[in-house]
Amino acid sequence: MTLDQRPPPWDQGGHLRYTFHYWQALTSGSENWWVDVLNVEPFYPPFFHLFLIPFSLLFGFALDTGIIANSLYLTIAILSTYGIGKLLFNRSTGLLAGFLISCYPFIVNMSREYLISIMLTCMVTLAYFLFLKSKFFEDKTFTFFFSIAFASGLMVKWTFLIYILPAILAGLLHGSLSLQKRLLQCLYYAGMILGLLVFPLFIYILGEIRIIVLFVELILIGTLVRTYSIELISPQKLLNLIALSCISVLICFPWYAHNLVNISIGMSKFAFPAEVLKGSMDWNLPSWGFYLEIIERQMGMPLFSLFIFACFSVLIKRNGSSLIILAWAFLPIIIFTFINNKGSRYTMPALPAMALISSLALTQIQSYPWRKSLYALTGIFALTTSFYVGFSKENISLPIIGGQLFGYKNTPITKSWPIDTVLDDILIEAKLSPGEFLTVRTLTNHFLFQRGGFRDSAEIRGLPIIMKSVKRNVGEMTDFFITKTGDYSSPTYRDINPKLTRLLKNPALTKTFIPFKTYPLPDGSQGLVLKKAIQPANALTGIKNLDQIGSLILTALESYPIYGIKNAVNPEISVIPTASPEDIFLGRYKQIKITADSAVSNKIILTDFELIFDDVQINIYDLILNNKFILFELG
Repeated sequence: MTLDQRPPPWDQGGHLRYTFHYWQALTSGSENWWVDVLNVEPFYPPFFHLFLIPFSLLFGFALDTGIIANSLYLTIAILSTYGIGKLLFNRSTGLLAGFLISCYPFIVNMSREYLISIMLTCMVTLAYFLFLKSKFFEDKTFTFFFSIAFASGLMVKWTFLIYILPAILAGLLHGSLSLQKRLLQCLYYAGMILGLLVFPLFIYILGEIRIIVLFVELILIGTLVRTYSIELISPQKLLNLIALSCISVLICFPWYAHNLVNISIGMSKFAFPAEVLKGSMDWNLPSWGFYLEIIERQMGMPLFSLFIFACFSVLIKRNGSSLIILAWAFLPIIIFTFINNKGSRYTMPALPAMALISSLALTQIQSYPWRKSLYALTGIFALTTSFYVGFSKENISLPIIGGQLFGYKNTPITKSWPIDTVLDDILIEAKLSPGEFLTVRTLTNHFLFQRGGFRDSAEIRGLPIIMKSVKRNVGEMTDFFITKTGDYSSPTYRDINPKLTRLLKNPALTKTFIPFKTYPLPDGSQGLVLKKAIQPANALTGIKNLDQIGSLILTALESYPIYGIKNAVNPEISVIPTASPEDIFLGRYKQIKITADSAVSNKIILTDFELIFDDVQINIYDLILNNKFILFELG
């Protein structure tokens, strides 16, 4: 933490901002503070961010706070992995698995990031430990603790269910039953899920017909009570499962029900885009082999080789205890392989299971000298891997297949990026009066020099700056631009060259935004800040002809993004100048008024259409030279 000076990158900056917004919602004093909390982030459940608030109050709203919290989560994950190994196999298996977890390159990397991954891995591992202690949901005390962990895991991230699914299935289907009774048991469980989870959700979201669903649920519950058989499920297990469902609903229902639509939309984008790999592949494999390569990146080649050997060994000597660990390790990989959106973080919660498989294979070696030798060799490789990814500046590539021998590194970034300095200089230059705000837009896609870092700095420090990105209308409602030199054509990121070229070379913008200050950046490029400084457009043809200006505005509004005015019937426009004759050359007017019998905006037909801009300033250069309607100010 002392060495690393990086500003918030993409996702890390977003999560830092969400944590700060949750704190604002909790302390706002609003009568509807609970609704404000539910509205902070509609896609990611809130527990990761809420649990970081106490750490943030102690250590500040900064990336280092996430690292401190990750240390706690990682400790819990290591202890839970040890506990699982000890419960299922023996103490040596648990100790070795816990050691491997602490040395895996990806675990080391993610423990230094302000991301959900470590906490999610912690909750998954803890839930498996508590599940084993619950004796397949027969033990009342540990089933209760599992219920808390299960619901909390779902409130960390909804993918938690994928990782814990093998434990749920093992708990529900434990025991020997005939095929007929097994089918009846599954049917009974399906009825419980409908009655305890599905129907209550529909009762909540449906309108007048909810009474029908309530009636159906009452019939279902009555049927479940009448058809209960102790041969299918023990009374204590039934009560434990009902408690598990109720606790999950109590903890999860408010947020999930409130954000159901947004979650569904977000998950559809997550699951079903065109083929997406978050990061390129080094190995010459089709996309279905992505996670095979990712496991090597997550472990490094020496520990990956151990894992491959261990898989074969455990499969050959398989027993009931190892099946649940194998399912935990491989089910997420199988599921995420069939989801087009792929990323290395998605399978990280399966790493404790892989560590258990590796350690189990080593502890099952019968020859004492061989076992001790492999213990020592594994320890050397594990410690070397951990040190390499954390601190080494050397790159050791894998021959032939490509990639890194010890996995990919996340070494400290010791050079400072001038995020705070840039914003402070902008405020000094702007000389704002109390109550005034600036709109600053970023046009850069470098992961350490982008909108998220500037936005976090502005919000957490309470600066009167509204940070925005550049959309279609370059320059609209903008006081300052932040950009940088360098090549932006990398396919990894969005290509911003067209907008950057327009900003730096198009007369419509060079006449309205001028360079303010440059900053040397650690990657060898230059950070560049431009400020709005409109030059009077005295030389533009027709600038005094307000009828012509009005006609140009009507034409430009037809191509205005999203809220453009199209198919206007009998449109009329009036452009009223201000009292100052010089304002005409600056694109400033007292009023622009547009009327029409009807018009289409955002695909909606509007009758008796009227649109009024009072005390408005537009980019007059863009209007006359490029036929674009760009708002600068609006009274």
